[in-house]
Amino acid sequence: MNASYLNTADGAELYWEEVGDGPRVLLVHGGTGSGAFDWEFVRAPLARSYRLLMVDLRGHGRSSDPLDRLSLDQIADDIEALLERVGGCDAIMAFSIGASAMITLLCRRPALTRAFVCIGGSTAGDPKQVEGIVNGPWPAELKGLHHDHATDNEYWRALRGKLARSWAGHRVTANELARLVTPTLVLCGDRDRVEPVESALSLSRSIPNGELLVLPRCGHFAPRERPAELSAMVESFLDRVLARD
Repeated sequence: MNASYLNTADGAELYWEEVGDGPRVLLVHGGTGSGAFDWEFVRAPLARSYRLLMVDLRGHGRSSDPLDRLSLDQIADDIEALLERVGGCDAIMAFSIGASAMITLLCRRPALTRAFVCIGGSTAGDPKQVEGIVNGPWPAELKGLHHDHATDNEYWRALRGKLARSWAGHRVTANELARLVTPTLVLCGDRDRVEPVESALSLSRSIPNGELLVLPRCGHFAPRERPAELSAMVESFLDRVLARD
């Protein structure tokens, strides 16, 4: 395993690690998670065919955020800087708020990668939902997840609040999505109450090279709920797309 930190211009240290061999696939986790936690169950099967580059978003896991700049736009900027540091990637797979940030990034720079797997991503936030997100229930596993720079046991609430408020202003237009020409697999669970099937269907139809895959009996956290099926479908998609070049 290869592991290191990216030192950003604002003084943050972003932890990343690589495992496996083959085409490089960047994995971007969701809000209040970490690279190790979100991808725990898909890491081994995918590392047999790909070199997985896993990053902890700023303020999450082992990464710091000294100036308190966590937001969707900052996630996109950090990922762009990381890819410049490591020499790019062949594919990006992102989950939830990480996927939403990657949609924005790839609309801006579609040539940044050759394939994109979007799991539970969003193209439009809703300010009216922020209070419900901030004060609503949260998975127990995420509440108890360790973050190196946490200040107290309620640190996850601070992360959730920052991302919810940032998401409220998130909006990707139809014209912007039309520029996302990267071959994209939009993946969702049929029981996802965060980003339902209807949202995933609309996104897949709005992207020029979009495809939709719905996992049965699965909620929002597909990488942990249905890892075997997800890994197999992602590998099939990536093998097909990456073989074109």
